[in-house]
Amino acid sequence: MKPTLKFQRWNFWVWCFALLMTGGIYASYVRFVHGIDHSLSNVFPWGLITGLNVLCGIAIATGGFTVAAGIYVLNLEGYRPIVRASLVMSFLGYVVAVLGIVSSPGRTAFQMGSWNSHSILYGIAWAFLLFGAVLTLEFAPDLWKRFGGREPPHWARFLNMPLLFVAVVFSVLYQTSLADLLQSLPEKVSPLWSTPQLPFFFFVSAVCAGLAVIIFASWHINVASGKGLPPERVAGLGKVLAALLFLYLGVRIADLAYRGIPLFVWKDNPENVLLGLEMGLILLPIVLLINERNVQSPRMVYLCSGMVLAGLITNRLNTCITSVEAAMNSKYLPGWSEFLVAYSIVGLGVAAFSLIAKRLPLFLES
Repeated sequence: MKPTLKFQRWNFWVWCFALLMTGGIYASYVRFVHGIDHSLSNVFPWGLITGLNVLCGIAIATGGFTVAAGIYVLNLEGYRPIVRASLVMSFLGYVVAVLGIVSSPGRTAFQMGSWNSHSILYGIAWAFLLFGAVLTLEFAPDLWKRFGGREPPHWARFLNMPLLFVAVVFSVLYQTSLADLLQSLPEKVSPLWSTPQLPFFFFVSAVCAGLAVIIFASWHINVASGKGLPPERVAGLGKVLAALLFLYLGVRIADLAYRGIPLFVWKDNPENVLLGLEMGLILLPIVLLINERNVQSPRMVYLCSGMVLAGLITNRLNTCITSVEAAMNSKYLPGWSEFLVAYSIVGLGVAAFSLIAKRLPLFLES
């Protein structure tokens, strides 16, 4: 008997999702028919959609695919079950980013015909297509068996690794190109976030986000079906996450000190407060995860992963919005349609992952 989706236990969330999607569709219609919100201008060409959907989506995609590639390179067989979840979340991260850039991901196909290699969308188009090929090969056996077919030939598995590495290259290049784009306008970005090391910070924080999303998703899958990662694997991921967070925060503070920017000068301005919030959401998980007892607690590692994700969102929004507000001495407030579109895209990504997790085994033992 084919498995069926059961939403009886989640009626409240299904209704919330339906309302959010309805609002997002209506807001998209208003934006494309009557124009974008008045909150965007030449001073603020990048708003909530760019910061939340594009920058955060690409960060999760880059981090997830880097984690998957690292498991292959280091031959970490014990962590092989993480690869599938990493690939799915990375692909959905790019879907969220694509939806944030263009009205339909179908426009990505036009990039293959125009070959405009100087466009930022060109990189995301190639990464999007390569990630789709990697996902198809990864889930082909399960999909084939589900529809009554035989297992695909073993040689198809050998295509996974080269495609994955090419996808990682495109992903990293696109991640760094976004940082370089911000660097190209130093007069419009606050020195608190404008630094030559921004591509490095973007990449390391993306890997941290990739690990955090895996831990976060594993917890919820475990609660729903008991098919998440075992506690020892969660503890191992927590230790790696703490080490990367320590590296990121240490280099970030050293960079600010080297450029002569006072770190904790609490004046009456929001950028200092938001920078403190951003760093606090990184420092607190480090303090908690260096304790062995906390690392061995899946609940504590889960809470730390949630703080890391909140820190990533704060960092990207600070880099995209707060830094421009501070440099240009102006204020930005997203309009209602921008707000609805941004969060409906996020809701769509979360719902898609939930549906995939119910239909396909994500944390599959090798």
